[in-house]
Amino acid sequence: MKNILLIIVCVLGLSVIGYSQVSVIANKSVGESSLSASKVSAIFSLDQTKWGNGGKIVVIDNSSEAKSGFYSGIGKDALSMKKEWMKKQLTGEAKAPESHGSDAEIIAKVAATPGAISFVKSSSVAASVKVLLDLK
Repeated sequence: MKNILLIIVCVLGLSVIGYSQVSVIANKSVGESSLSASKVSAIFSLDQTKWGNGGKIVVIDNSSEAKSGFYSGIGKDALSMKKEWMKKQLTGEAKAPESHGSDAEIIAKVAATPGAISFVKSSSVAASVKVLLDLK
């Protein structure tokens, strides 16, 4: 019985690991070719609002199942991030990002919006956007 339980836990653990692979994507106009997790955290916290070339960063949130893998990958959680956004919006520092519910919607929005950044499951990445970071 213990062996069966151990096998089930291992299989579930492996599927969760595979499930949480997330890619940070950006519009092809973005000059950066890669970013660190800490830089992505600063961008999604709305602390960094300009790209290296001075262009405006447009953060787009993803409300799909990729969300938990993304936020844990950058050392945040969705609730605390939402609180940061609300605080910045109330103080007039920044506007909370718009949110979309599917990877296909996110990819289309990022591809069509200069300076945009978001995240999707790694298996959903399309050629119309570029990957800046893979979180596994």
